[in-house]
Amino acid sequence: MARERPSRRAFLGGVAAVGALAGTPAGVVGRQGDAAVKDLEIVTEFEPPALPENLAIDSQGTVYGSMGPAGQILAVDSQGNQSTVATIDTGEQGLLLGITVLDGVIYAANASGQPETHGIWRVELEGGDPERIAALSPEDSTPNGIMFDPTTADALLVSDHQAGAIWRVTTDGQAEVWVDDPLLDPNTEAQTPVGADGLAAHPDGDVYVDNLNAGSIMRVPVSDDGSAGQVEQLVQDQALVGADGMTIDQDGNIYVAVNAQNKISRVTSDGGIETVVSGSPLDFPADVHFGTTEETATRLYIANFAYGTFLQEPAAAEPSLARIDVGTRGYFPQSPGDGGEPSAGNETGDGGGTGGDG
Repeated sequence: MARERPSRRAFLGGVAAVGALAGTPAGVVGRQGDAAVKDLEIVTEFEPPALPENLAIDSQGTVYGSMGPAGQILAVDSQGNQSTVATIDTGEQGLLLGITVLDGVIYAANASGQPETHGIWRVELEGGDPERIAALSPEDSTPNGIMFDPTTADALLVSDHQAGAIWRVTTDGQAEVWVDDPLLDPNTEAQTPVGADGLAAHPDGDVYVDNLNAGSIMRVPVSDDGSAGQVEQLVQDQALVGADGMTIDQDGNIYVAVNAQNKISRVTSDGGIETVVSGSPLDFPADVHFGTTEETATRLYIANFAYGTFLQEPAAAEPSLARIDVGTRGYFPQSPGDGGEPSAGNETGDGGGTGGDG
């Protein structure tokens, strides 16, 4: 039986409400309190209703953001200048969620809730109209995080936070469920049922996914033939309730945008949870992505979605792209069929090569 899809207002308002009940982690990475916030740099601010839900970064360092309710994909250059790449119809209650970029193409997860537009879209950066490559059921699915399949050329992995699954979608439009497991399911008794969300590829060769309602992170083993193994829960904690987009560094540490708790957390290889940065000027952070150039390799970019503030007091919303130096490089897996070059895309959200979300 299909789960009822909440409206955009219910989706984000419910997620924000979770934060008031969630626990607070103990550690702060490297710095303490206000010092970490001072190190947080605002790269550029957006004008509502342009609210960045997900990020992708190409190999030249251009940052792309999916503007959730507006349906825009905006590009931000190294100087913070913005330009519109494309606009995808999200309808009155839909959201443009995960995005990923590779070889001049952006792929986007459009949770419009409309039969004509719901699904996975392709946007050529050199021009041309956006094209839907795979239709998904607006009643039974909510595509969220998106990343390139680390083992299969010309394929994407897409988290489905409504069905509690991950899809494999080929770039020519074939869609099938890659893995479906109870650990990925939303909490149907929650105010806002949201399960599988952010996606990321790990240096161990497997795929990692978080569950927003559960506050958990799972590992999905990947076989040599690209099939998914048994899903394994690595960590579950109130400190991760609201886990949205995520990405992974070269040492295997996981960085998570915990939107409902207004913070960025790091999960270490032994399951420890530390706070990288929290509080203002963060505002409902929905995604994280490592820089792709030599200059930005250790900087973690953050999408300040700001939607909870926007709903309560539109004039007070300050959606932005921020970044903070975390002292380690991001992990970018080799994309199959690319001749061995590292993927420049992120989450999911991811969205992109190392992570993706919505």
